[in-house]
Amino acid sequence: MKEILKLYHGTDVDSALDILNNGLDTEKLLLLQTQPVQLGTGWYSAFDADVAWFFASIAPHAILGYTVIEMSLPIAKLEHLLAIKLARQNRIANVPFIAEQVWFAVNSFDFLNEHAEFRPY
Repeated sequence: MKEILKLYHGTDVDSALDILNNGLDTEKLLLLQTQPVQLGTGWYSAFDADVAWFFASIAPHAILGYTVIEMSLPIAKLEHLLAIKLARQNRIANVPFIAEQVWFAVNSFDFLNEHAEFRPY
């Protein structure tokens, strides 16, 4: 049996629906992620759903509604992405709480779309 890790991503409702229906899309992310971010351009997730809700509430289009997506990924697949530097695990900086995040490079999106399962939280 595969060990599965659950990660959480907070975003606006339209982006969540697009991810749930079509998977991660590099072009769409690049259009939305225009401000500097901690680890660079990519898809950010948290180990804790409450952390994802925090980031969802401050997403650029959150005024129109926001939500959290749950991503299930086999641990071996995450370890592979970490080993080839297409993912990084770091403490989140500049927030009023202590939490960890996993950043995924845009080059990992096809891999994630193939191996991860995305669903509403």
